[in-house]
Amino acid sequence: MRGRPHPVAVAVLASLAASFAAFAAPGRDGRAWVRFDDPSSLASARPIVASDVPGDATLGALSVADGMLRVEGALGVARGSRWSTLGAEIAPEDIEAGADLGGAVVLRIRLASAVARPLRVRIKGSDREIGNAGCYPVVVQMVTAAPADYVMPLSAFRAPGWCGSRAPTIAQTLRAVQRVEVTANDEPEGAVSFAVGRIEFLADDAQEREPDHRLAGKRDEAPVELAPPAARTLALTSPPASTPAPAPRRRVAAAGPSPSAAAPAASKRVVCEFSARYQLMLCY
Repeated sequence: MRGRPHPVAVAVLASLAASFAAFAAPGRDGRAWVRFDDPSSLASARPIVASDVPGDATLGALSVADGMLRVEGALGVARGSRWSTLGAEIAPEDIEAGADLGGAVVLRIRLASAVARPLRVRIKGSDREIGNAGCYPVVVQMVTAAPADYVMPLSAFRAPGWCGSRAPTIAQTLRAVQRVEVTANDEPEGAVSFAVGRIEFLADDAQEREPDHRLAGKRDEAPVELAPPAARTLALTSPPASTPAPAPRRRVAAAGPSPSAAAPAASKRVVCEFSARYQLMLCY
């Protein structure tokens, strides 16, 4: 006659099942893949500084403030470089690196740049040779000064054409995601200052904030072949003229508990098209 399962064993099995379910359905448990709520989260990032000729890309600072990882430095061609890049690659915080995120459909990532510029967002696996060759799937995202949560269809991520058949597809890469890389490349030359915030791999957009249909327009409609339906909302809206502004003390009371916590940001569903200039998908 079989005995009953030990309560501890049952609890362990339940915990493992819950963890597996969380990875199988990315984003449904409310956890971000990574977030930068305090200075200690800087440990999850490491800088990327490279140029065709050494010295044309320089890192000034890599820091965490206001809930975002901040990258500061400069790009140039004064020494004759044909290319240069500056940024960071980011490992997950509370989720195992290499976890299977194959159930994800979109990447939601908070970005901002001191000046409007294109940033490359790349999803990387564990193959060092492929990573060093720059052959993991990537998109080019146009970024503005105001922090925003850019919702990108993962189907837009592709390896550069020159990588050939050895480059992994996004579906293959999502089976074991190690890092997300965000970089400024080549242009515009001069000072570089951009920030990366919360990153999430989501199974769909249905669990996002409810959309504000008053703000939706034709420009917000996603291409049929690229983006699934997504929620679009502004985190902060101006009150009507007849409504008095809230008292300052109420705004202080509503502030987050951490001095480095991220402020609310608009959620922007992007449109992605192939760019002959970059030979990659360009999202805006």
